Amino acid sequence: NNKGDRDLIRTPRKRSSGFSRNEGEDVSVVQVVTAVERKGDKMFRVVETKRLTEANITEALDGKLQKGTILITDKHPSYKAFGKTNTELTHKTVKAKEHVDKNDRGVHLQTVNQTHKQIRQFIGKFNVVGTKYLQNYLNWYAYEGKIQENKAVIKQWVF
Repeated sequence: NNKGDRDLIRTPRKRSSGFSRNEGEDVSVVQVVTAVERKGDKMFRVVETKRLTEANITEALDGKLQKGTILITDKHPSYKAFGKTNTELTHKTVKAKEHVDKNDRGVHLQTVNQTHKQIRQFIGKFNVVGTKYLQNYLNWYAYEGKIQENKAVIKQWVF
């Protein structure tokens, strides 16, 4: 949304105006590319696009994934294309609705789904966040998680 903007680049939406996403040339959807390590490290990148593409994913994850990393995603075509071009990664896919691979229970989307739920709860406290500041809020959430991790290590060390 353009919360707080006085000069909108589009006509203002009124209540019950029959709004529908992604019609016309304007981008009305903001997506968040999320990378979560099972140990707890999180990385988020805001992408303003109508449809997520391989180029968006490459830009968001460029240099963030180490060689030999196992990348687990849903079966979105953009992730498949990203996995094919990055041969140093091992790419495994899971149906988004199933959340867990039927053949290998260790391959699942639960970690990232839980992170998305926690992000919604964190951002919900702020009563709608402007798109312009969404990346800052996501960084704040990730940093807050790192602080909580360090507190636990310090408590173990003290006791």
